[in-house]
Amino acid sequence: MGLIGPAVKFGTRKAGQALNWLAWDPAANKRRSAADLVLRLAPDTLFGGIAAAQTPGDIGDKAIAGLGSAVGGGTGGLALGRLGGKHQALSAVLDMAGSIGGDFAGMAGSDMALRGKDQLTGGVGLTPWEKISQEQQYELQADMRRKILAEIFGSQGVATVDPTLLTNGLA
Repeated sequence: MGLIGPAVKFGTRKAGQALNWLAWDPAANKRRSAADLVLRLAPDTLFGGIAAAQTPGDIGDKAIAGLGSAVGGGTGGLALGRLGGKHQALSAVLDMAGSIGGDFAGMAGSDMALRGKDQLTGGVGLTPWEKISQEQQYELQADMRRKILAEIFGSQGVATVDPTLLTNGLA
């Protein structure tokens, strides 16, 4: 327990320094105003909300996907936007490019978190989208089995299907 307190304090200090660095406006040589930060982060927040709304699963899955998209996009945009220096137009274009790249990185991170959440809750480590894909594959396989067995039994003149095959999803 003796190492946890200093580690948390160190991590908190470094996170604060990173946030201050991201909020620094090289053009004005001062910290960005709250209004400027809102304008730069609003699109990232909007797309994070869209990602959350479109993600299947429970509220935890939606929160992980939305936060990954919003935080990744916001961080990437602010970080790359700083490269524009005192050129506001270049900074804005770089901010947009960084938001897109950061969004992709954030989605990859949230996918890893979703896989971990699935494993912790007893799953095999799939994202909600991968779970849906797997279910659709199983449905397609079952449908193909039913059609093939119907053709086989139909070609032999059998009018009915074995009830055991039917109850086990094979007919």
